[in-house]
Amino acid sequence: MKPTNITREEMWARQCLAAEDIDYAVWERDKAMLHQMERISRSCSFVVDVYKGKYVYASSNFTDLLGYDSRKICTLERQGDYLESRFHPDDFPQLEKLQIKLSQFIYSLPPEQRNDYCNIYSFRVRNAKGQYTRVISRQQVLERERTGKAWLIVGNMDIAPNQKEHEQVDCTVLNLKNGEIFSPTLLSLPRIDLTEREIEILHLIQRGFLSKEIAYQLGISIHTVNIHRQNLLRKLGVQNSIEAINKGLDLGLLK
Repeated sequence: MKPTNITREEMWARQCLAAEDIDYAVWERDKAMLHQMERISRSCSFVVDVYKGKYVYASSNFTDLLGYDSRKICTLERQGDYLESRFHPDDFPQLEKLQIKLSQFIYSLPPEQRNDYCNIYSFRVRNAKGQYTRVISRQQVLERERTGKAWLIVGNMDIAPNQKEHEQVDCTVLNLKNGEIFSPTLLSLPRIDLTEREIEILHLIQRGFLSKEIAYQLGISIHTVNIHRQNLLRKLGVQNSIEAINKGLDLGLLK
């Protein structure tokens, strides 16, 4: 399987969340709870709305502990990636790569297991004095939409007790169900050995081509196309073309 370059936002989009499955009254209740927690917790809390593909909340502690602009924190949903603007420029690309790898791992799991993990990152953020301080950021699912897909992701960021300078972004993954801890650098994504022709046919299936149209496009017989389609389903471990497309997206074979 060829490696595919993919962005974090494209991984978010693969959740395929629908407006009718999301209840924003739930988020309003959660937001009120988070505002209450600001009064007793010194953690910098934030929330990502996967449906909107953006940060929708950050606690006032970002201003107190790390020197973020209070007005922008209060209007975070309109500020784009403001939280990330103060991440160390050398750490941010590492962080994105880790998040993408972890997302690919999550999407390789059965749906009922995908919300069981907490990702714990350690990286550097510029503080009020213009100096970089190391933080620990823990991220996990806060809310699911109606069908069980992750919708809101909550994070809690604290000053790391160990401020020893190093340039590596550290990451640990915690399984919240069984307590297992592992490093994403040790993750092995399932290998799907599709041939070039099978990948080509998978792309054409995604575009809506029928077998006879694929046969004409590639200059092969319908019988050969159908054999390739059967091999695709078998190798991907799916039952039909829709599932094959979704699995191809999850594995980075399709965009």
